[in-house]
Amino acid sequence: MQLKLRIISACAAALLALSGCGVSEMVEDMQGELFKKTRFEDDSNYTAVESEKSVDCEYYEPIVKITHGYDALYTDSQRTCYELISEAAYRISENMDSSGHYPVGKVSVADKTFTDKDMDICIKAFTMDHPEVFWLTNRYTYGTAGNQSVVQLYSYVSGEECAQRIAAFNDAVNKLVAGIPNGLKEYHLEKYIHNTVLDGCVYADGVKTSEDGWEEFTSYGALVNGSAVCEGYAHAMCLLLNKVGLDCYYANGYGENAPHMWNTVKINGEWYHLDATWDDNENAFFNYFNLNDTQIQSDHIIEKNIEEVKDGETLPSVYNLYLPECTSDSANYFVIESTYIDDFEDCREVMVSDLIEAAQHGDSMFTIRFSEDFAFSDAIEVMFNESPYYMFDYIGQANESLDDKHQINNENLAIIMIENFNAVVVKLEY
Repeated sequence: MQLKLRIISACAAALLALSGCGVSEMVEDMQGELFKKTRFEDDSNYTAVESEKSVDCEYYEPIVKITHGYDALYTDSQRTCYELISEAAYRISENMDSSGHYPVGKVSVADKTFTDKDMDICIKAFTMDHPEVFWLTNRYTYGTAGNQSVVQLYSYVSGEECAQRIAAFNDAVNKLVAGIPNGLKEYHLEKYIHNTVLDGCVYADGVKTSEDGWEEFTSYGALVNGSAVCEGYAHAMCLLLNKVGLDCYYANGYGENAPHMWNTVKINGEWYHLDATWDDNENAFFNYFNLNDTQIQSDHIIEKNIEEVKDGETLPSVYNLYLPECTSDSANYFVIESTYIDDFEDCREVMVSDLIEAAQHGDSMFTIRFSEDFAFSDAIEVMFNESPYYMFDYIGQANESLDDKHQINNENLAIIMIENFNAVVVKLEY
């Protein structure tokens, strides 16, 4: 019998099909003369929209309020501004301004020393704590009047249109939440939501700025339109994981030499990195599902936390508000899901049993993780390329216990090699 082996990908780094990740431009600070020309409309011209009122999951206790961004604020004026934004964001003008955007309720902070750095931090904290607020633009006008610092934010859509979009958004979230099975443990809850988001969303190639498509940067784009860049994926994951009681926030940095956003998530008391964007690739196969700091930094750069930005230091274009240490690999996909091999003969019984179970369930993927005592290249050779061709031997033995319907094709195997986890994914055909 001629054995055929197709190697789909040699390593995790080669799996990326993205040419950088689109991220929205930094919030635009328009001061001085532009601020003087800003027309602050009377609130009577604004439409009040309701906040996201999605039905919470029937089986799991939600995190009602995300506060990591708010908790990162370090002055009373910043906290006051955040709270005022929380009110102003839901009052949207029906009149478009000259930029093509719609003013939201203005914010006045009784602190004339309030800086553009303060403002940037407040807006970032609010938008990250509220992934359901999808309509705010990346633009604001800002200035001082007497002892007041006055800020005008903007919406991409009018109040009336925003209300319609919120209704569609709530419907999409409610439908997804209603489908979550009962009785899932934290890891499997996370995995279910991860897979559901990836099944319903595609990466928006070609979208690099909000001018290319603002919705792709939002949870609305990911969950309603089914198209998003990294920010949209991250906001959708944060929103939904909090719906089932899993603490989730964001990590900001760089990937593939471009600004990038992903999530941090707390599973069984430990924090992990979760990059749904980079997992949304046919051959990625959970490469970025619950990584620790060392693992994620193999191809991601994590930017500094706001606490590390010293007084008087210019705020970097990319930074983090809350960044927990991620030191565990206990909930890593390959640790939990793989059949572990530390001896090819001693593990024969387990391998054959797991293959039989996978075939009976019709699984298309079978994951193996080798002991760190093995050199990865040596393990691959012994498993697939050298006599006695252990993998083909295991499959042959499993097939002896399987009926015709569940026979595994062992003449043409395709594999995905995940070298950084000392793992290999075997694509099963029947």
